[in-house]
Amino acid sequence: MKRRIVREIGRTQRLSILELLKRSAGGLSVHDLSEKLSMSYMGVKAHCLSMHRQGYLETWRQPRERGRPLMYYRLTEKTYELFSQENHELSLSLLQAARTLFGPTAPQKILMLHFRTMATKYKEKLQETTPRERASSFAKLRDKEGHFVRFENESSWKIVESHNPLQLIAHVYPEIEILENNMMSEVIGIPIHREVTQVGGIYCATLEPKQ
Repeated sequence: MKRRIVREIGRTQRLSILELLKRSAGGLSVHDLSEKLSMSYMGVKAHCLSMHRQGYLETWRQPRERGRPLMYYRLTEKTYELFSQENHELSLSLLQAARTLFGPTAPQKILMLHFRTMATKYKEKLQETTPRERASSFAKLRDKEGHFVRFENESSWKIVESHNPLQLIAHVYPEIEILENNMMSEVIGIPIHREVTQVGGIYCATLEPKQ
């Protein structure tokens, strides 16, 4: 399915536009995209209009004090498969088979074991001592894994993830969010608060120290 989407989108510039929109908190204007990509305004606009017709982008307008509202582009849910790195059908099939063979609590036990294993692997890679330093390195690891992460190192640090490869599985097994949050708290070394928002194809999970 992912290959079909890539073929349909068809051009490197369009993939770059989609990646920038993926990392944005609420979408970007054509002007913003053209500046970030060093492309002409009309070139970016043509790509956005094409992907809008194909159903990969949607528009919304932000009012201004003066002048016409600014039009922004953001991703639709149709783009999720392009960024996903998980075999959801296989994972869901295996979890359902475990439920059938070993009872209703089997999927949760398997998921708990998965995140314990992930915590061990992350901790082996992190050599930093303070939670802030560990959070920064953890964010880099997650970004390489395809979570589209940025680390905001302000007075109180923050990790912002723009993609969740397990999103479709979490719809069936919502306990994944709690298990993953517990894993992150263990890896970073302090309790973590996680807030998730989603509008259309824009996913945003904000992770910060629990107050």
